[in-house]
Amino acid sequence: FDAFQLPAGTVALAIGAEHRREQISGHVDTAFQTGWAVGNFLPSFGKYNVTEAYLEALVPIFKGFEFNGAIRGTDYSTSGYVTTWKAGLTYQVIPDIRFRVTRSRDIRAPNLAELFQGGSTRVNAVQDPFNNNVSTPFAGTTTGNRSLAPEKADQWGVGVVLEPTFLPGVGLSVDYYDIRLKGGIGSVTAQVAIDRCHQGITAYCAA
Repeated sequence: FDAFQLPAGTVALAIGAEHRREQISGHVDTAFQTGWAVGNFLPSFGKYNVTEAYLEALVPIFKGFEFNGAIRGTDYSTSGYVTTWKAGLTYQVIPDIRFRVTRSRDIRAPNLAELFQGGSTRVNAVQDPFNNNVSTPFAGTTTGNRSLAPEKADQWGVGVVLEPTFLPGVGLSVDYYDIRLKGGIGSVTAQVAIDRCHQGITAYCAA
């Protein structure tokens, strides 16, 4: 909505709030839960709630120069509260050329499978570094992890938009991004897990 007027134009605001529930439930026939070399799927069950609110603003500074910003607070029942935000500037030099720059803090919350996956088992072999790298068979199970927290990223972005007035309908957008990710969610193979345990990284030894 239009909030108020500045000499350069109208300040526009957007606000909102949301509450939602994410849930997964499944069924696997008992005949397929054990006894197979690959598979042995277990049913997945779990849920979490998300409550969030946001504020966005577009503020004209002077003709052709605008600030745009946003802030969002999100509370996950599984991992707690996080704040994300964005601050950006755009500058319309002439009708043909527009520059932009953005700084933001972004997140990606773990999905239902990453949190609650019941698991599946496969049979394979690893080279055992604790035993002269002898090929050793194992049965490995992949499951979700309910202790996961959202990934966090700090991002810089700069770009230019070209829309030459002498070529109607033609536009070119070029952007550069620098993204630094913290707490990325992923998985490792059985071989990597045993190798890192052998290297003394004890967090992998329980696997």
